[in-house]
Amino acid sequence: MAAALSCFGIAKFAVASNENDSVVTAVFSRSFNNYERPTRADGSEQPLTYVIAKGGFAPGTYADGSIEDVKFAGIVRVLGKYLAKQGYFPAKDAKKADLMLVVHWGKTMPGNDGLSRNMLDQGLQHFETLQQQLGKGIGRSPGINPSQSDLPPGAIGASSADLAAAAVQEAATEEMVQGMFEVRFAQDARIEANRYNANLLGYTSELKYRDNPSLFAGAGTAYRDLLDDLETERYYVSVTAYDFQDALHNHNKGLWRTVASIDARGNRFDEKLMAMVDKASRYFGRDSGGHLIRDFQFTPHINFGELKALGVVDNEPAPKK
Repeated sequence: MAAALSCFGIAKFAVASNENDSVVTAVFSRSFNNYERPTRADGSEQPLTYVIAKGGFAPGTYADGSIEDVKFAGIVRVLGKYLAKQGYFPAKDAKKADLMLVVHWGKTMPGNDGLSRNMLDQGLQHFETLQQQLGKGIGRSPGINPSQSDLPPGAIGASSADLAAAAVQEAATEEMVQGMFEVRFAQDARIEANRYNANLLGYTSELKYRDNPSLFAGAGTAYRDLLDDLETERYYVSVTAYDFQDALHNHNKGLWRTVASIDARGNRFDEKLMAMVDKASRYFGRDSGGHLIRDFQFTPHINFGELKALGVVDNEPAPKK
C-alpha cells in the first residue's frame, strides 16, 4: 500500500431530529481474525485512534443528486461524531494510529432493473410472438402448392398446408429458444445481483437463516422482505477497520466491518446519512452475531461544520532488512 492517508479532525455542528421522520435501517457487523476490542484494567473499552481513507463510491443505476453531491469530507464529518461516541478518535500523530478506517458508500444496482429487466421483457415478448405464430398456424388454409424444387428433402408429396405448418413450427421453435435464453439470462442476472448485494449489505447469513421449511408455514414474510430489499435500490455506508500499524508494513489485517443501508425509494441520501451512521455506530468494533439488525428509527438531521485536516501519512512500504 503506497497511498497517502489523510487524518481528519471534526468541527462542531448542530444536530436535530424530527419524530415524524422515520426510516427502516438495516445494519450488519462482523469481526475478523478473532478480533476483540481492547479493554482497560477495569473492563471498560479502551479508546482507539484512527486515520480514515476513501474506499469507493457506487453511484447506482440512475443519476441521483442526493448522493452524487455528497462529498467524502461530509461523510467524514458525520462519521467523526459517532465514532467519538464509541471511543474512536482521530490520531493526533497519524503514524501512531491504531486503526485505518476505510469508508465505502453508494447505491445498489438491483437485479430486476436495467439490463436484466430489458432482457426479461424481450424474452416475454418472444413468447408472445410464439403464441401469435402458433395461432396463425392453426386451421391454416392451403396455399399455392410449391414447386418440387422448393420442397425440402423428404417433403415430396407434402401438401402446402403441411409445409405451412412446418414453417410455423420452425419459426415458433426459434422464438421459444430465444425467449428461453433471454428469460434465463435475466433470471441469472437477477440471482447474481441479489448475491452480490446480499454480500455487500450483509444480508447473506440472514437469508440463509430464514430459508427453512417455515417459509411454507406462514413464516415467509421476513424472508420475502429481505429479498424485496435486495431487489430495490438501497443507499449504504460501510466502514471497514484495519490494523493501521500492520497496514504500514503492507499487511492488511482486517479487524471488523459494519454496514448500514436504507431503501432509496422516497428517501434522500443526504437527509438519511446521519440516521444510517447513527445506527451503524452502535456496532463499530462489535459483531452483530451473524444477524441483520433491521429496525425503525427516527431520522436525525445535521448542519455540517468545517472539516479540518490534521495531517497526511505517506504510507510507503517498510524497507526490507
